[in-house]
Amino acid sequence: MIRALTITDMYMLVLASLSADDKLDLISKFSLSVRDDKAKNRKRPNLRTCFKGDWSGINAEDLRNHSYFGREVPTW
Repeated sequence: MIRALTITDMYMLVLASLSADDKLDLISKFSLSVRDDKAKNRKRPNLRTCFKGDWSGINAEDLRNHSYFGREVPTW
């Protein structure tokens, strides 16, 4: 069974090629940012609210009619 990649897995694939010094530097910066967030009692923004209202008035049929697909999809 194939497991979906998590965001941390994707980052690890990118970060794996870094040197040990660069990895330690990143760890220290992450630690500082966590401490800073806790000290300021910051919370992560809710990303869903950022897009609220952007799609108002648009339904799936409108999207289908205005989309361009450059390939033919065979029907079953």
